[in-house]
Amino acid sequence: MLAAQAGGKPRAEMDVAETREAMRAGRRWQQAPADVGSEDAVINGVPVRIYNPTGALTVLYFHGGRFFSGDLESHDWPLRDFTALSGARICAVDYRLAPEHPYPAAVDDARAVRDALQPPVVMGDSAGGYLAARVAEGAKLAVLIYPMLDATCSSQSYKDFWQSPLPNGFDMHRGWQLWAGEPPFPVVDTESLLVTAGHDALLDEALKLRAAEHVHYADMHHGFFTQTKLARSRELLALIATRLRSLY
Repeated sequence: MLAAQAGGKPRAEMDVAETREAMRAGRRWQQAPADVGSEDAVINGVPVRIYNPTGALTVLYFHGGRFFSGDLESHDWPLRDFTALSGARICAVDYRLAPEHPYPAAVDDARAVRDALQPPVVMGDSAGGYLAARVAEGAKLAVLIYPMLDATCSSQSYKDFWQSPLPNGFDMHRGWQLWAGEPPFPVVDTESLLVTAGHDALLDEALKLRAAEHVHYADMHHGFFTQTKLARSRELLALIATRLRSLY
C-alpha cells in the first residue's frame, strides 16, 4: 500500500510550513498532466485558477489540505487531467488557510466565488469536500471526495486510523483545531455523488451524508484522488468526468 512506501516524517508530526511543503511535494505521486488551457484570476476578491475557460459546464473546485495546507499548485496536475476528461470549465478556488485565517474565512471565500459564478456543479476533496457541501445549495450536483465533515472527530474510523504515514485521524483533528471553530455538520440538499476510501479516518462521518450516489474504494487511502500515478486515481477521475458529461 502507498502508505507503507511514503517514508519520511508522518504529516501529524510536521509543523504548518512542513505540511504545506509536503502537499506540494505530493506531485511525485502524480503523472504528467494533459495539456489544457488555464488562466489565473480573482473573483469577488478570491484568487482562482480556471481550466478550459470556454467549457460549457462550470465546476467549482475546492482543494483538500485539512484547512491549513494545499493550494492551486498541489492540485494543478490532477485538475488538468480531470478537465481533459470532462471537457468542463473547472474553477479551482485558492481559499484562505488556517491558522492565519481561521473559520469562517474559507467558507466566506467559497461563498463569494459561488455567488459570483452560480455553478451547476460544486466539488472538493477532504477539507474541500466540506466547503463544497457548505455551498452546494442551488447546484445541480455536489461531488464530495472523502469529505472532512465532523469537527468532533469521534467516529470509530477516527480511532481505527488515528496514526499512519499519510494524513490520519490525529492530523485531521489538528486541522479542525487550527481552523479554530466548530463548524456545523453540513446538510446537502442537492443531488450528491459521495466518494469514500476504506483506509480513511473520515469514512464514518462521510457515511452520515444522505448521498444520491456513493462510490467506495475499499482498498484506497485518504488522498488517493490526487495521486494520478495510481490506477485507482485515474479510474476515479474518469468516473466523475463521465458523471459530469451526463449533465451536458
